[in-house]
Amino acid sequence: MKEALIASKLEKINQDNLLHGRDSEYGFMPRYSLRYQKAGVFYHQYKRRSNPLSDGRWDLKHWWGKKYDGLFYKSIKVKVTLKEVLFTTNYDPGYMKDIYYYKSKSKIIGINRKQMIQAQKDNIPKIEPKLLEIINEGK
Repeated sequence: MKEALIASKLEKINQDNLLHGRDSEYGFMPRYSLRYQKAGVFYHQYKRRSNPLSDGRWDLKHWWGKKYDGLFYKSIKVKVTLKEVLFTTNYDPGYMKDIYYYKSKSKIIGINRKQMIQAQKDNIPKIEPKLLEIINEGK
């Protein structure tokens, strides 16, 4: 069962939430500042054009100059144990401390209970034969 949950790619669900401007509890991320600009371009406009799915909310994916594009998403890892599912990231550039000031890391990485239950339900066809084998044959 653990292997099926690992194969579910829970980190992809987390990344999709972020891409849509949602946190780990499926609440909204903060909106991008309307004042911050660089070279006459307002950052919130740049973000809306680069990711219209987030509706101007933090997605933590696209950055000025593309240097950091997608690095946070790639850093999200999931560890599945018998007792829990842990979401972690080792991504720690200086600007992330400002982000964590407004939204804690635990509210950014992870998925909500409903999504976890759905991932487990999606695994039923994969684990059902193994469970029946254990029950019927004692293996």
